[in-house]
Amino acid sequence: MKAVSNGTVTWYHPYKYQEKSNTATSLEYPVVFRMAELYLIRAEARARAGDLIGAKQDLNKTRNLAGLGDTAAVEPAEIIDDVLTERRLEFFTEFGHRFFDLKRLGRLDKELSPLKPQWKTTNRLLPLPQSELTLNPNLSPQNAGY
Repeated sequence: MKAVSNGTVTWYHPYKYQEKSNTATSLEYPVVFRMAELYLIRAEARARAGDLIGAKQDLNKTRNLAGLGDTAAVEPAEIIDDVLTERRLEFFTEFGHRFFDLKRLGRLDKELSPLKPQWKTTNRLLPLPQSELTLNPNLSPQNAGY
């Protein structure tokens, strides 16, 4: 993360893949699928299937690469919560992982309502920009049946 401030307000943006030195051409490439994602997907699947040792091994691999210690979780629900927390931190600002995790788990309204005053339950259907809704009357909430 990198902080940018105007003296009163501070904003944060991802800085983990930035080229650290001057180059003639950009050497930065978009990361689409990372090993951390593979480990965390498998960790969650293993925890849900009852393989808690394997789940913790996968989770700890990702945590250790990030400089964190092993998880203290013991129960399946704790391990899954730790996996989801790790996904939230590891994939910050990457391709909407958090939105889709919350959607997959049915937690969108619970998690986003307190954070986004304009949040409506129908926002979970598709993250369509208002400009697109305005251009296409068939996509407007009145005509879409939601």
